[in-house]
Amino acid sequence: MLKMTVRFKSMLLGVFILSSMGLNAQNTFFEDLEDVLVDLVYFSDNYVSPAAKASVYQSTGAWFSSAKSLDKFEFDVSVHANVLPVPKKQESFIVSDSDFLSFKIRDASTAEVPTVLGGDTEVFFDFNLGDETYEIQAFDGGDQNTYYYPYIQGSVGLWKQTELTIQYVPKVEINESAYQTFGGAIKHNVSQYWTDSEANDDDFQVAVQVAYSLFDYDIFFDGFEVRRSNAEPNDTSLAVIDGLQVDANAFTSQIIGSKRINNLEFVGSFAVSASTFDYTMSGEGELLLTALNDAFEALEDTDTLIKGSVGANYHFNQWYVASNVSLGTFLNTNVSVHYRF
Repeated sequence: MLKMTVRFKSMLLGVFILSSMGLNAQNTFFEDLEDVLVDLVYFSDNYVSPAAKASVYQSTGAWFSSAKSLDKFEFDVSVHANVLPVPKKQESFIVSDSDFLSFKIRDASTAEVPTVLGGDTEVFFDFNLGDETYEIQAFDGGDQNTYYYPYIQGSVGLWKQTELTIQYVPKVEINESAYQTFGGAIKHNVSQYWTDSEANDDDFQVAVQVAYSLFDYDIFFDGFEVRRSNAEPNDTSLAVIDGLQVDANAFTSQIIGSKRINNLEFVGSFAVSASTFDYTMSGEGELLLTALNDAFEALEDTDTLIKGSVGANYHFNQWYVASNVSLGTFLNTNVSVHYRF
């Protein structure tokens, strides 16, 4: 299916390259080019997937602080600090020649290469287009062991123990990359249906919540050239890839439970997130990048993750401090200060 997606663009690009470089067309040229695009998409997907999944953990980490809903037209304004350490196994992945249709790992049959969450690499891939041999270096990672970002969040109590929350994360820049989040959530307390209206605030509370998060992740790196292996320094490259934009849309459904004992409140949740990711490469070499980005459409599928979280709050007057840890592929920690009025 992916090869069908890139076939037409491959033919257009092949005609352009052959005419501009004055080469004699080979019967294998278009098929070679199509295989190269498939390999680039496969490699890029493995390169960026851990960061895309990490973005879901970050953007869905602290939509709530309690199962208890705010009173009608009561407000909760909070400032959050989010911390996500990168597990070692998410920093790199293994590739072998058998994973590719066209790429050959230089001087090896297998190699460990970084994801966007990893470090630097010296691994090169060689491939053929007709009679010419080309090369491209595996992408370096951001070399960031822990990702931090601050954000603000506001909630308002509505009718029937329902609560609306809006979250905004200003653009955060790390080295040459940047990310930003925006979203909203609706929470509804369901324990009201088996407790009377005079129930004590310290009773065990249960709520359900649905949230939507939009996460934009712009990754920029030193340009990686797609060029002939025997090219001179001044020769024109087939393309230069210097960035990748990831747009993640996540819908999260979760059930929340909380119990308050004096000033302490303990919270836990179970969540399921369904996410879609759009990938866009940037750089020079418009026709190759256009064909590559069109091929990325084959990867635009829904990814589902399941996670749990635990937390504790400390209340004093109209203020409280909340902490929340999400458990799963990543360990995401969120600490926040809230003011209710």
